[in-house]
Amino acid sequence: MTDHLSFSGNFIDGEFIPGTGTLGVEDPATEEIFTEVSTASTAQFDMAIAAASRTFESRVWAETPIVDRVDALLRMSAALDERREQLVETIIRETGSPLMLAQWAQVGMALDQARQLPELFATLPEWEHNELPLESHFGPDLRDVMLSIRRYEACGVVAAITPYNFPLQTNVWKVFSALAAGCSVVLRPSPLTPLSGLVFGLAAAEAGIPAGVLNVVVEDGAQGAQLLSSDPRVDCVSFTGSTTVGREIASQAAPTLKRLCLELGGKSVQLYLPDAIHNVVPGVCTVFSSLSGQGCVVQGRVLVPMESLDEVAEKSALAAKALPIGDPRNPSTLVGPLISAAQLDRVSSLVDEGVAAGATVLAGGGRPSGSTRGHFYEPTVLLIADNANPVAQREVFGPVVTIQGYRDLDHAVEIANDTEYGLSGGVYTADLSVGLQVAKRIRSGTVQVNRTAANAYTSVGGVKQSGFGRERGVAGFREYQEPKHIVLAPAATP
Repeated sequence: MTDHLSFSGNFIDGEFIPGTGTLGVEDPATEEIFTEVSTASTAQFDMAIAAASRTFESRVWAETPIVDRVDALLRMSAALDERREQLVETIIRETGSPLMLAQWAQVGMALDQARQLPELFATLPEWEHNELPLESHFGPDLRDVMLSIRRYEACGVVAAITPYNFPLQTNVWKVFSALAAGCSVVLRPSPLTPLSGLVFGLAAAEAGIPAGVLNVVVEDGAQGAQLLSSDPRVDCVSFTGSTTVGREIASQAAPTLKRLCLELGGKSVQLYLPDAIHNVVPGVCTVFSSLSGQGCVVQGRVLVPMESLDEVAEKSALAAKALPIGDPRNPSTLVGPLISAAQLDRVSSLVDEGVAAGATVLAGGGRPSGSTRGHFYEPTVLLIADNANPVAQREVFGPVVTIQGYRDLDHAVEIANDTEYGLSGGVYTADLSVGLQVAKRIRSGTVQVNRTAANAYTSVGGVKQSGFGRERGVAGFREYQEPKHIVLAPAATP
């Protein structure tokens, strides 16, 4: 069996430095502590910020020609790719991700995007003409030519605070985008998945990225993250996680008016039109096989025409009961464990609340029969009468799907938008014209019609309580850049 990654300390100013404490990393499938990592003190978080601030102020990276920055990032991408098998094993150990998901989405897609993001950045202009009327380019006597341009410059020191569910992907989005833009970065990975963050320090060193430009610090708590959100030397906080923590970060960042990019919670729908009912069961199973529903973009609310409700509910329940759940390394496993005992308790409590409010359990609703270890929860299908049920309103972050009927298309859109969140969603229909019209009416940062396109070239982000700002794509790079307006004109004559 391939070994998982291991590290001797936190990556600060170009070196792996032992921390002041230790953190046990748990395998959620076995509840065993399979390794320990060194944790940084608040003083070491301060060192990481100081290193990033120094390198940004010196312009050692920010003024490196774009072609050279891109080349360095491609070397960094290659260094990650060389550890592909170790990364797969590490992701399985850290997150409980089933083997197929770990290979394809957790690692494969992340490594693809680590290569694609620098390649995309290389195609973007460093400066552009401002769109001025022709006469605005000349002085009053129509002889003094004026040039008005905008230049995209690195915004400064970026604090990247990442979650546990798809850690390698979110680390890639933030680190590669911010570094491509010329920023210096302090990466603070989730304490539940520190190894897939520390590997970025190793890859950066091997790629020849100057010391201090990228720092990776691990903690067992939140004091370091609070320092990153409040320290005046940090210019931007990019956070992916819960809406509750996002609000706290926004409050901590407010006194220094930091730039924020917050990708927060979601409560997304799968909205099926009558001509797409045959696709409901595969769509329901996708929720369960997507890291046991632990994804902010997971479409856990299934909306179907009222006349198809009973048939869809029955078939979905049968499919959920048949899904293989268990050892993540078994190639046939589709549903692995939840990340922790705390998350297992949370999912169980939310399902109980939903049932108390009138939801009917069609499948699942508890721990698998005979399960003695691991944070496993059965794929659960709940039939609900209306959108007021708490399990339809609160982000579950677990293998739970609600199925609900709608009267007509207007009613379906009303249900889809009846949530404080607005991160993602899907419309399923054979009629693309109708699908487009429905997608336009759903208030969400992303709406897919029949399929998704999640890659380095497409952005993701939310509205309402799902946050603001964008990850990936051109919009994702712009989160880490400041547009500067520059005017050039001849000097005035005596």
